[in-house]
Amino acid sequence: MSKDFTGKNAFFKQSKSMLLLIVSLWLSCKKEAVPVAGKDSSGITTTVSASSYAVTVQNKPVAIFDAALTAKGDLSAYQKTPGDPFTAMVINPACISVVNDPVYSSKRKVMLMNVNVQDNAGITKNPRAQVQTPMSYTDGQTIYVGFSVRFTQTFWTYFLTFSEFYGAPYIGTSPFRLGIQGSNIVAVATDLGKEKNLYQNQMQANVWYDFVYREVLSTDPSKGQVQVWLRKQGQTGFSEILPSTGLATITAANLTGPNYHKLACYYDKDNTYTDASKKTHVSNLKMYLANHKIGSSFDTVAPALIK
Repeated sequence: MSKDFTGKNAFFKQSKSMLLLIVSLWLSCKKEAVPVAGKDSSGITTTVSASSYAVTVQNKPVAIFDAALTAKGDLSAYQKTPGDPFTAMVINPACISVVNDPVYSSKRKVMLMNVNVQDNAGITKNPRAQVQTPMSYTDGQTIYVGFSVRFTQTFWTYFLTFSEFYGAPYIGTSPFRLGIQGSNIVAVATDLGKEKNLYQNQMQANVWYDFVYREVLSTDPSKGQVQVWLRKQGQTGFSEILPSTGLATITAANLTGPNYHKLACYYDKDNTYTDASKKTHVSNLKMYLANHKIGSSFDTVAPALIK
């Protein structure tokens, strides 16, 4: 941290909302590049030039990403680049395999995430397997994300996250995520520790869910937006499940660095059970993920319909 912040740590701890205001003002006014260090979700300490991020990086066009599992047959799209602080990466690769689709067989390759409760990668106590794009996504961009997810069993959990944008300084929960809460698929907005479910519906096991969502990255809730479409296995078209909704999609959680997008099986170790009776903890969760794409339009990222 810059010496300008010496003695103010106690003040920062008093109020997250005041922290967000101060950091936002600093980013807009500071002329010199001041390194902002944080620990990302992989547990790797990173240093980001906050002023250069604010001035230059946010003006880049949306970076196109395609995991291309069927063409590549592996996770090489997420290969880590040594020395690159914004690199893609795979967390807990031993828990992820590329296999034939359990429904469509060799017509496409998919990821199988097989995550035991002890598989926490030494990051937090909670288990996870995760693939993440390069850290390329910044304030002012309108980004479309496409992917597919399929759960192999029903369960009840306090939280499971399978999709989100996230970035430095990695403080708490991301502003918007898709996941499981209870036994429902949910779209959740979070700011200053307060969560709001924007969508929820009962999760069905052994069914492919094809998602497309649009996210406008902004610290301003009047400019930031999220919008989500869904097509379930057996359906031919997408339905809008979350109309365009305004919210701050960059908060104190992910303010000081370019964001990555991740697909994950990241769940609560202490509060994930085999069913809603909450009598038996799970020892393992398995889920499939496919068609991970990022682009600047719906059509470029929407998962193809397989028959």
